This record gives sequence, structure tokens and C-alpha cells, in this order.
Amino acid sequence: MKTTTKPSVLSLILLTLLLSTLQLESSAQTQTTTLSNGQKVVLYADKTWDYQQGLSYDFDFSTLADNQIPEFLRQGINVGKQTLVTAVEMYLQGWRYTMPRPKSNQAAWGNTDGRTTWYNGYWYNNKTKKHSRSTPLKKSNGYYYGDKQNDKNTWSNGGSPSYPSKIDWLLSSHGGVNPY
Repeated sequence: MKTTTKPSVLSLILLTLLLSTLQLESSAQTQTTTLSNGQKVVLYADKTWDYQQGLSYDFDFSTLADNQIPEFLRQGINVGKQTLVTAVEMYLQGWRYTMPRPKSNQAAWGNTDGRTTWYNGYWYNNKTKKHSRSTPLKKSNGYYYGDKQNDKNTWSNGGSPSYPSKIDWLLSSHGGVNPY
């Protein structure tokens, strides 16, 4: 009686990794490859790997073009395609920005009077319920991570905050001034 053996999943993963590694250029960079079972694997430059964890978007990024802002982002500025890609990725991952707002009557954007006070702007992820003081950064796994600092309802003295970035603007719903 003849028996046939199927290669194990681990054997398929190792074979795929080996073949992918052979195809990498000498100046290796982080790459993503898809296994025969549909699972995505991240191949790092240091020859390590990890499964890509659930990162997929229900959005057609090929529809993005300069100054063609999707309706779910804030309108009103000129913006390039790469900035839109970043904003859409962050939006789909749950990140939103709350613009700084004046606390004192004298406070106004561009007013450098150190006696004015402002409520700080902050980032909030409505999926993970995490906050960030600084703009979340994209890591090699494709996810954006913040600094876990919560500035909600905090304020500062010392004049107007910096003007918002285009990402701040696109991922906020109101307030602020148009970025430069």
C-alpha cells in the first residue's frame, strides 16, 4: 500500500521563505510575501520573519490622486497623493486628531503673546482607545503607533501652538487653521 505525505505547513513556510530570501537583492529591505495558503509574512533585512497580523484595507488606494480628498477626510486644502495615502491608512486604522483650541480670550492662531493659554491638540485611536501627543508613526508591520501620551483636556501657556500639518488637518473634523 502506497502512502502519500503532504508537506507540512511549516515546510511550506520555510520553503517560501528560502525562495523569497534567494530573490532578495544584496541591499535587503523589509519585504512582504504571500504564502500558498494566503497568509502574509514580513521578511526583515536581518533574515528574521513574522506573520503580518490582520492588516488589510477595504479601500482602493489606486483611486487617490493629488488634491482628490476622499469624502471621509476633512476637505479644504491642497494635498499630494502620498500624504493622502498616509491619511487614509491612519483613518482606516482608527486615528483621529483633535485640533488645539484657545482657552483664553486673547488666544488666536499666530498670536505669540506668552500670556495666552491653549487646550493642547491630541491624537486618539477610536479602535484601540489609545492616545498620542505626537503624530503616530508607521512601523515596519504597517501599523501606526502613537506615544501613549494623553493630552485630552490639558492646556499650556505661551502663545499659539504651531500650525497644523496636512495630516493633522485631514484627520480632524473642525477647528484649527489651514496648514501651509
